[in-house]
Amino acid sequence: MKLLKWSLIMTYFLVLGTQIKAQQFNSDNYLTMPHGTGTFILTYGERNATMYSVFALKPRFELNVQANLFWENKDQPTNRFTSNIYGKYMFWVNKKNNGGGAVFLGIGQSRGYYSESTYSAMHKNYWTAVPITFPLFHDNVFLDLMPGGLIDFDYGNSKKTALGFTYSSRLAIYKIIPRSAIVGEVYGTAGKANSPAEYKAGIRFEPNDFVVVAATYGGRIDGNKASGFELGLMIFTPQFLKKDFIKNNDIKYD
Repeated sequence: MKLLKWSLIMTYFLVLGTQIKAQQFNSDNYLTMPHGTGTFILTYGERNATMYSVFALKPRFELNVQANLFWENKDQPTNRFTSNIYGKYMFWVNKKNNGGGAVFLGIGQSRGYYSESTYSAMHKNYWTAVPITFPLFHDNVFLDLMPGGLIDFDYGNSKKTALGFTYSSRLAIYKIIPRSAIVGEVYGTAGKANSPAEYKAGIRFEPNDFVVVAATYGGRIDGNKASGFELGLMIFTPQFLKKDFIKNNDIKYD
C-alpha cells in the first residue's frame, strides 16, 4: 500500500487538463459537451463520495448538479453532506478545437474548498473559476489552469463574510499507457476563506467516448492526509440519446 502511495506521488511530481471532464479531479478544462449530451459521475474515496450530473442544455453551456457525502471524521468536524449547483460556459475555442477557455459560476461549496470547520448553508456560498486549456507536444500533453474566487457570507464561528482565491492546475499525459492518461494536479484556496493546498495523481482509463474510469491518490502538500485513494466512474450519454451515436461509439464535438 505504501509503495503504491509513493509511486503515485512520484508520478505527480514527474508530470506536474485534458479533453475529458473533471471526474474526481478538482481541475476542469475549457470543454463543454455537445448540446444534448448528459454526463453522470460517481466517485468513492477515503474522504468522501461524490455524485453529480451534467446537462448540456445549450451549445457551449452546461448545468452541473453535485452532491458530496463526507465520511465521519472526529478530527475535522465538517458537515457530512454538501451540495453545489453551477453553470459552465465555453467562451473561447482555438482553431484546432483542442484548447480554449470557459467560465464557471456556482452556488454552494466551491470545487476544491475543504475547510477545517463546518460549511455554511449553500445559499450563502458563491464561487467562480476560469479554466484555460493548453495543448502541448503535438496534443500528447494537456495543461489546465483554473484560477477563481469564492465568497462565504456565513464563515466560521464568527459568521462573517470571507473571501478566498482558488487555484488549480492539472497536467495529463497521453500515449504512454494505451487508452489512458497519467494525470496530476495541485489545488487549494488562499485568503480568509482558505483550505490547505492539496495534490492528486492517478491513472484515467478511456476505452471509448462514453465511459471513463479513474483511480487516484490525493494528499496535502504539507504531508497530512486528504482525499486518499479514490475510484471514479464517468458515463456520457449520446446526444439526445440517438441510436446512431451509440452505434458509432463516438461523440462529435462542434
